[in-house]
Amino acid sequence: MSTAHGQTQADNSPLQIGIVAPFEGPYATLAKQIMLGAEAAKIQNQYPVSLVYMQEYCKADQDAATAEKLRQAKVKVVIGYLCSESLEGAAPVLARDGIAILSLGSRQPTILEQETRQSFGIFRLQPDRKLATAVLADKLAPLWRTVPFALIEDGTVQGRDFARDALLAFKSRGLEPALTDTYRPAQTSQNALISRLKRAGINHILLGGEGDDASVIARSAAAANWPLTIAGSETFLRVDPQNPLPAGLLMSAIPEAITQASAESAVKAITAMAEKQPDTQDMKADGYALEAYSALQIAAQILTNPSETQKIAIDLLYATRFETAGGTVSFTPAGLRQENPYRLMRFNGKDFEPVQ
Repeated sequence: MSTAHGQTQADNSPLQIGIVAPFEGPYATLAKQIMLGAEAAKIQNQYPVSLVYMQEYCKADQDAATAEKLRQAKVKVVIGYLCSESLEGAAPVLARDGIAILSLGSRQPTILEQETRQSFGIFRLQPDRKLATAVLADKLAPLWRTVPFALIEDGTVQGRDFARDALLAFKSRGLEPALTDTYRPAQTSQNALISRLKRAGINHILLGGEGDDASVIARSAAAANWPLTIAGSETFLRVDPQNPLPAGLLMSAIPEAITQASAESAVKAITAMAEKQPDTQDMKADGYALEAYSALQIAAQILTNPSETQKIAIDLLYATRFETAGGTVSFTPAGLRQENPYRLMRFNGKDFEPVQ
């Protein structure tokens, strides 16, 4: 890990941005992706900032100690924090000096509740999952208004959360499911579920479950000669390659950032940097690399704007709309990404593609 030197502040200390990630341990690959993205953004855009790298421990007490080191280093913004436990320990420490956090990974509701209650300055680039069900409701409600549909979930916390959010989203648009149910996941067939759907005359379902279950449900429906439209969330991407997804499967998900026009230049810069290092040659712009690139763009913009030097980073993050490699980014008062990057996608038998 290294610290680069750049522009200085009025007290002659460098404009410093902290990068906190699990550089050691089983998730070191993710940390390398973050480093690639941050370094590529700094170099390509010639940002006059210094990057200070710190280990993330995913333990509240140890990450609180790391946050104290970042305070002493006089950083203004910290990027990273893949673990919610890290944020729980670090955020109260960093907030003492108004140090903003651009979190790349955590989407735990408890962190959102903490930020809403105490305003620690946590800004999450990962969107709220409620935006995913909003897209499903926006796109499917007009098409499903005259047909009965079921809301089915797998009994997991994530499945129940999806079902709750989907129910609220569809009800707000004047639709309610004709059937709600919980199914047993990881079965080799779902014949009993299909029988219930047939008896109820239901050919459309919202599914709070994983891709493997969607595949099994689709096969059971086909075996029963019961046409079925299945829609759900990005959990459909959790699928065994030996258990292919059914063509026509609908999913609300975020299109791959590397396919967006705004990311073209960043992808080239990240790829070029990755190819220079033996341990990152296969990474390209994978995983967190592009997200870290965008986060550094945001942090550098607020720190190097000469007209805003007297404002603290947290206030600038709330007030500014940023153009990044990952698209336009602005934040709600709760620190959530305001724009909805989710899109309705359809599986064509090989890939998911946006539904026009």
